[in-house]
Amino acid sequence: MPSNKREKSASRQYQEISGNTNENETDQTRPTTTTAATDTKSKWLSAHNDFVAGINTVGSCVELVDLYAEGSVNLVIADFGNILLMPKIQAKLKVFKEFSLLKENNLSDLPCAVVACYMDTLQPRIPALAVASGSAVFLFKSLRPYYKFVLPQMEIAQVEKDVWHKAREGNIDMRAMHDVLNDLHRGGTVPLTHRSLAFLQMTNTNEAHQFVEHYKTIELKRQSCITCMKKLNKNSADEDALNCLVIGTEDQHIYIIEAQAFTIMATMNCPATPSFLDVSGVYDVEFRILATCRNGYIYLFRRGSETPRNAIYLNSIAVGLERFGKNIIVGCMDSSLHCYTTKGKRYWKHLLPAQITAMCQIDYRPKGFQAVAVALANNEIHLYKDKFLVDVIQVEENIYAMKFGKLGREDATLVMITKNGGLLVKILKRTATFEESDTLHGPPKEQQVKIDVPKRTKLYVDQTLREKEQAENMYRIFQQDLIRLKLLTGKEFLKSVQAGLNPIAKTKNEAIRINAEVHGLGPRFKLTVKLQNTSSTSLTPIIDLFISFTYDENIYSLNPNYIEIPILITGIEYGFCTFVTCITDKVISDIIKVYVCRRDSSAPLISAVINMPVAEPNLSI
Repeated sequence: MPSNKREKSASRQYQEISGNTNENETDQTRPTTTTAATDTKSKWLSAHNDFVAGINTVGSCVELVDLYAEGSVNLVIADFGNILLMPKIQAKLKVFKEFSLLKENNLSDLPCAVVACYMDTLQPRIPALAVASGSAVFLFKSLRPYYKFVLPQMEIAQVEKDVWHKAREGNIDMRAMHDVLNDLHRGGTVPLTHRSLAFLQMTNTNEAHQFVEHYKTIELKRQSCITCMKKLNKNSADEDALNCLVIGTEDQHIYIIEAQAFTIMATMNCPATPSFLDVSGVYDVEFRILATCRNGYIYLFRRGSETPRNAIYLNSIAVGLERFGKNIIVGCMDSSLHCYTTKGKRYWKHLLPAQITAMCQIDYRPKGFQAVAVALANNEIHLYKDKFLVDVIQVEENIYAMKFGKLGREDATLVMITKNGGLLVKILKRTATFEESDTLHGPPKEQQVKIDVPKRTKLYVDQTLREKEQAENMYRIFQQDLIRLKLLTGKEFLKSVQAGLNPIAKTKNEAIRINAEVHGLGPRFKLTVKLQNTSSTSLTPIIDLFISFTYDENIYSLNPNYIEIPILITGIEYGFCTFVTCITDKVISDIIKVYVCRRDSSAPLISAVINMPVAEPNLSI
């Protein structure tokens, strides 16, 4: 393809994603760099590269939404700001249009998630932005603050209330206040409030006194923080249906909040603090909530249940969660990618070449293409369709946040936020194809190397002719030898069973396992015989057994040489000890045979042969 035609095609796609390029920039916009990839092998076009955008965020704080119902999708980012200036909060909600900043709003706390939801049924269908920040959810409509939902207050210990009440009245000093709160923090069943925890962390007496004087007149509250948030359709499966907000909190709760009246419709108790959520279904019909928690488990919640139905154990802490139908794709901290069913069965596992930094779902409906994009610490983005690697995207920096969807008027765009705050946008080519055959590794190079086959010798030719002529006799002799070997093996096995020489006794109603250990250096040893009733069909204990030994009396003496076994209960291992003394001055050793017998039978049930070690000589000091 000529270079001028390729540049026109890239320019045409850039105009589609950015809309009208002749509009004048506002005061808040600044020039950016827009390029188009010319690599014909790549499936992506580079539409925008701004490495100095100064954005610090994560994948859950990036959203693509049509804020004005114009058919042009905006990029919404909840920016953390410069976290090096903490505790000063510089978080902002930024809205981009045509790759330039359209508007921004200040946030009172660091955000953890941004979700576009529908709160009403008015036409045109204009969504609202829900920003989870601290212990509240801020709702924005038409980029203006609309409503603030605060999590319900939690229980406060009565002792903590009394301490701050006495501090307000001046009836308690700083040392006594610190001791009471510290004891309550260590042994109390109810966690302390953030105010009390901050007071306990102070080491300077003057700062602690100023802290108490400042906050003692303010009402004591204990509220949790939001860790993750998703949206759930309320009464319809349509894309523009009314939504509910699903919120995970630090106090191990999951709340479902109605977006119209801002009331809590359901509360679920999670065994641990959720870090990622995935929601499917309709609230009024049937829904499922997947919660990936910090304890390394994935919990499944369903409609009408306050506790999880299923739990999936992960070998490592999860760093990303995506769902495709009934399959769950999980990225873990040990650089592995797993695929599970909702019932906990693992389909496959991939070990990645570097640690995972971000994950996002790719759903390109015009071509029916679904995949998961995994950003790695080696500046690569791997695309997996099912268990196959279908594409690898090379980037200049580590990616910390990704979002795939419609941006501007382009249907397939991948928005990326780099480690250093850069903003990158790539467009999927319309001619791009992702086939599983692309991921199948070809044969190794060694397969194409011809093996040096030696030439046929006269001996080889003669032997081949002999086998052809006498094939029937050779086969008959082989079968006779095989049958004779089986017969000898059966006879020897029968002898060992009749003599009780096998280490496991197996009869119709009982099974006994024997194990022997020798302790010591000599000339005095401790011999421990361990017996276990391993019967799985009968729970009746075994009784009327005894242990006896045979040995060379010129070399060893045993005390005792006869041990009675009172009872053997199924599943329990019993140990019986005897002491062996080497009575010879020669540096030799011999074997000791152990027999487990019944009192009413002369044949042993089970036996073991112990090879005794050479005894160390007595040292006189």
